[in-house]
Parts: sequence; C-alpha cells; structure tokens
Amino acid sequence: MYFLMTNDVEHHSIPLNREDPNLPEKIYNVGLPLLLDVLSKYDISSTFYFTGMFAEQSPESMELVKDHGHEIGCHGYDHSPNRAFDILNLEEQIEELKKAKSVIEPIAGKITSFRAPALRINNDTVLALEETGFTTDSSVASQRFDGPMTFGSKKKLKWLTAPRKPYNISYDSPMRRGSSGILEIPISAAIFPFIGTTMRISPTVTKGLQKYMFYEAEKTEKPIVFLFHPNECLDINEKVAITRRATGTFEYIFADLIRQRLKLKNLGNASLRLLDEMLRNAKKYGFEFVSAKEYKSLYWNGD
Repeated sequence: MYFLMTNDVEHHSIPLNREDPNLPEKIYNVGLPLLLDVLSKYDISSTFYFTGMFAEQSPESMELVKDHGHEIGCHGYDHSPNRAFDILNLEEQIEELKKAKSVIEPIAGKITSFRAPALRINNDTVLALEETGFTTDSSVASQRFDGPMTFGSKKKLKWLTAPRKPYNISYDSPMRRGSSGILEIPISAAIFPFIGTTMRISPTVTKGLQKYMFYEAEKTEKPIVFLFHPNECLDINEKVAITRRATGTFEYIFADLIRQRLKLKNLGNASLRLLDEMLRNAKKYGFEFVSAKEYKSLYWNGD
C-alpha cells in the first residue's frame, strides 16, 4: 500500500484570497519548517510541487526541501487564474513549463513530476508535458465533485468518470486511459477530496474519507494521494479580505466568497495537529510513503 504525501507551494494567500508577494518569506521561515518537521517525524518521503514564480522569489525554499530529501516537482509558473492550463493552448503551456523548469531545475536538478495550478488541465496538457520532459501528472481528482465551489468547475465534472487507479493519459482526454508516456496519479477523492482543505473544514468528513481510502488501498492497491499546502500551516496574522477573482456573479459568490470563508477554518497549529494525526494513522495502517517519481519508477507496473 502506497501513500503519496504531496504539497503545492505557491503564492496564493488563503486569508487574502489572492497572490501575495510577501507569502514566500512566511512560508520559508514558518510554514515549510513546521511541515517538514511533521514529515520528518514519520520518516515520510514526499513531493513538493513548486510554481516557477515561487521558486524564483524563494530559491532557498527549494534548497530546504531538497536538503530534507523530498522530491521537487513543478506546479506551473504562474498560479493566477488567467494563466490556468485549461485556458492555454499547446504553445502557451509549453512556454509556461519551460519557463518554470528554467527556474526550478538549476537547484532541484531534472524534474519529471507535474501538477497543474488549481488542477486545471486540457487536452493539450499531455502533449505539453511530453514535449518538456515530464513523466507524471497529478492534476485529476477521480470522482471528486466540487460543484460551483471551484474555478473551472464545468470542465472538472469530467473527474466523475476518470479512472480511480493510476493510468497513462489518453491523447484525446486527460480523464481517460491511453497510450501517452504521462502517468496520471489521481488525487484521492470520493465526492469530497482527500486534501488539507477538506481536513480543515470538516475533520469528521475527513475521518470518513480516510477510512474509505485506507480500505480501498488495501483491497485494490490504489495509492493514496493527499494534497496539502505549506500555507495551511500559517496562522491568520493579517486582515481577512475577500479579493474578487471570478468574473461572473454566480462564480464569485461560490468560488470566492463562500469557499474562501470555509478555507479559513483550522489554519496554523490546528492544521498541523490534524495532519499529524492523519499521517500517524496512515503509518499505523502500514502504508509506505513514496514520492511521485518513486512511484513511477519503482512501483508502477502498468496494470
């Protein structure tokens, strides 16, 4: 049974609901050390997906992660909604990936693992990943349903029919099995996503998800993929502000107003306690913690 503890490292501030140029310093000084301590406590090997912009501003954050023995992957270059991969064409996606790699690889070495900002990809993404030397993606959350509570929600409805176990992506759709060289390692979900945000919003729901995910992994050998952010380790030390990112009124109410209020729950030490408990339970259950690169090279057999 394999458990992929994955972490997205980006400029997005939860309290401000927007990109914050001051966030990398806070994450380097507070968020990352706290998170790395929890991972070290349970001897966990994980993957940190950095945006190029974050890596450019805080190369010391990548050095810290690398020094702790974790894999460094790519989270695109720019996390802002207007640069989401599902609205970029093939050439634009290739440009974003090359730009991110040019910043990340001088410190991390060759990177092969990718996760799209906001998990937004389209049919061109698999070609862009192959063109730029990636071998794994973890942007699909099979059987997850966010409704209107996320950006790109209509396109993400296709998650409901995506394979639950890892699969090579089709050139026709990233939600289908195919013959590409890109291994999709889906983020764990069962309607609700098994991620840090859900864990903080509703620890009770997460415990139910955890029980189901652990059982499924034991019976089917499907790896668990948990998504977390170092910024979830930060306490709220600034004024909470609703920054409008959505253009439409309906999307603004759900994806900005309601979702952002929910995401403020259990940040900082509360988040770390919940994460510690979940990882401790996974260790007791017998999971082996691996990075995305390790899973691809050592454990993926194509079944």
